[in-house]
Amino acid sequence: MRIEDYDSVCEAATSQEIEVALSRRHGNGMNSFWLTDGNNDFPYINILAKGDVAYVHYFPEERHPGFASAAKVPVDKPHETGVFFLYPTEKVWILNGEVIPFSDALKAAKEFAITTAMPKSIQWFEL
Repeated sequence: MRIEDYDSVCEAATSQEIEVALSRRHGNGMNSFWLTDGNNDFPYINILAKGDVAYVHYFPEERHPGFASAAKVPVDKPHETGVFFLYPTEKVWILNGEVIPFSDALKAAKEFAITTAMPKSIQWFEL
Protein backbone atom coordinates (compact mmCIF):
# COMPACT_ATOMS: atom_id res chain seq x y z
CA MET A 1 0.00 0.00 0.00
CA ARG A 2 1.19 3.51 -0.77
CA ILE A 3 0.98 5.97 2.13
CA GLU A 4 1.58 9.66 1.61
CA ASP A 5 1.61 12.22 4.41
CA TYR A 6 2.49 15.91 4.77
CA ASP A 7 6.08 15.43 3.68
CA SER A 8 6.80 11.82 2.70
CA VAL A 9 5.67 8.85 0.64
CA CYS A 10 6.29 5.23 1.51
CA GLU A 11 5.25 1.73 0.58
CA ALA A 12 3.91 -0.37 3.45
CA ALA A 13 3.41 -4.09 2.93
CA THR A 14 3.11 -5.40 6.47
CA SER A 15 0.94 -4.53 9.44
CA GLN A 16 4.01 -3.22 11.28
CA GLU A 17 5.04 -1.00 8.33
CA ILE A 18 1.52 0.47 8.22
CA GLU A 19 1.65 1.21 11.95
CA VAL A 20 5.04 2.91 11.64
CA ALA A 21 3.94 5.03 8.66
CA LEU A 22 0.68 6.11 10.33
CA SER A 23 2.36 6.92 13.64
CA ARG A 24 4.14 9.96 12.18
CA ARG A 25 3.01 13.24 13.69
CA HIS A 26 4.22 16.79 13.21
CA GLY A 27 4.84 19.57 15.73
CA ASN A 28 1.14 20.16 16.28
CA GLY A 29 0.52 16.43 16.89
CA MET A 30 -1.32 16.10 13.57
CA ASN A 31 -0.85 14.55 10.17
CA SER A 32 -2.86 13.71 7.07
CA PHE A 33 -2.42 10.38 5.31
CA TRP A 34 -3.50 9.36 1.81
CA LEU A 35 -3.71 5.58 1.30
CA THR A 36 -3.94 3.88 -2.10
CA ASP A 37 -3.00 0.55 -3.59
CA GLY A 38 -0.35 2.43 -5.55
CA ASN A 39 -1.70 1.33 -8.94
CA ASN A 40 -5.10 2.99 -9.24
CA ASP A 41 -6.55 6.41 -8.52
CA PHE A 42 -9.55 4.88 -6.71
CA PRO A 43 -10.50 3.76 -4.20
CA TYR A 44 -8.45 5.65 -1.64
CA ILE A 45 -8.64 6.68 1.99
CA ASN A 46 -7.68 9.89 3.75
CA ILE A 47 -6.95 9.75 7.48
CA LEU A 48 -6.69 13.01 9.39
CA ALA A 49 -4.88 12.28 12.64
CA LYS A 50 -4.83 14.47 15.74
CA GLY A 51 -3.16 12.79 18.70
CA ASP A 52 -5.14 9.68 19.56
CA VAL A 53 -8.22 10.54 17.46
CA ALA A 54 -8.83 10.56 13.71
CA TYR A 55 -11.26 11.29 10.92
CA VAL A 56 -11.36 8.80 8.05
CA HIS A 57 -12.76 9.48 4.57
CA TYR A 58 -13.20 6.69 2.01
CA PHE A 59 -13.43 7.67 -1.67
CA PRO A 60 -14.79 4.72 -3.70
CA GLU A 61 -14.70 6.24 -7.18
CA GLU A 62 -14.32 9.45 -9.13
CA ARG A 63 -17.10 12.02 -8.57
CA HIS A 64 -18.46 10.16 -5.55
CA PRO A 65 -18.36 12.36 -2.42
CA GLY A 66 -17.33 9.36 -0.37
CA PHE A 67 -18.02 8.11 3.12
CA ALA A 68 -17.05 9.67 6.45
CA SER A 69 -16.16 7.74 9.57
CA ALA A 70 -18.87 7.75 12.23
CA ALA A 71 -18.38 7.52 15.97
CA LYS A 72 -19.49 4.14 17.35
CA VAL A 73 -20.80 5.61 20.57
CA PRO A 74 -22.71 8.83 21.12
CA VAL A 75 -20.43 11.82 21.66
CA ASP A 76 -21.00 15.14 23.36
CA LYS A 77 -22.07 17.80 20.89
CA PRO A 78 -21.91 15.60 17.73
CA HIS A 79 -22.87 18.51 15.45
CA GLU A 80 -20.10 20.80 16.69
CA THR A 81 -16.72 20.72 14.99
CA GLY A 82 -13.06 20.35 15.80
CA VAL A 83 -10.08 21.48 13.75
CA PHE A 84 -7.85 19.05 11.85
CA PHE A 85 -5.26 19.84 9.19
CA LEU A 86 -5.53 18.45 5.66
CA TYR A 87 -2.14 20.01 4.89
CA PRO A 88 0.17 21.73 7.40
CA THR A 89 -1.49 25.11 6.89
CA GLU A 90 -4.95 24.06 5.64
CA LYS A 91 -7.51 23.71 8.41
CA VAL A 92 -10.63 21.60 8.02
CA TRP A 93 -13.50 21.45 10.48
CA ILE A 94 -14.72 17.94 11.25
CA LEU A 95 -17.97 17.12 13.02
CA ASN A 96 -17.38 15.59 16.47
CA GLY A 97 -19.73 12.76 15.47
CA GLU A 98 -17.29 11.74 12.69
CA VAL A 99 -14.21 11.53 14.91
CA ILE A 100 -13.07 8.06 15.98
CA PRO A 101 -10.20 6.68 18.07
CA PHE A 102 -6.98 6.57 16.06
CA SER A 103 -6.71 2.86 16.92
CA ASP A 104 -9.91 2.28 14.89
CA ALA A 105 -8.52 4.29 11.97
CA LEU A 106 -5.41 2.09 12.09
CA LYS A 107 -7.56 -1.06 11.93
CA ALA A 108 -9.39 0.38 8.92
CA ALA A 109 -6.08 1.16 7.19
CA LYS A 110 -4.85 -2.40 7.69
CA GLU A 111 -8.12 -3.77 6.35
CA PHE A 112 -7.93 -1.44 3.33
CA ALA A 113 -4.39 -2.65 2.64
CA ILE A 114 -5.73 -6.18 2.16
CA THR A 115 -8.85 -5.55 0.08
CA THR A 116 -9.06 -1.84 -0.91
CA ALA A 117 -12.80 -2.21 -0.24
CA MET A 118 -14.49 0.09 2.25
CA PRO A 119 -13.32 -1.22 5.63
CA LYS A 120 -15.98 -2.93 7.71
CA SER A 121 -14.06 -2.37 10.95
CA ILE A 122 -15.53 1.13 11.38
CA GLN A 123 -18.95 2.66 10.85
CA TRP A 124 -19.54 4.99 7.90
CA PHE A 125 -21.80 7.83 6.92
CA GLU A 126 -22.38 8.35 3.19
CA LEU A 127 -21.90 11.94 2.08
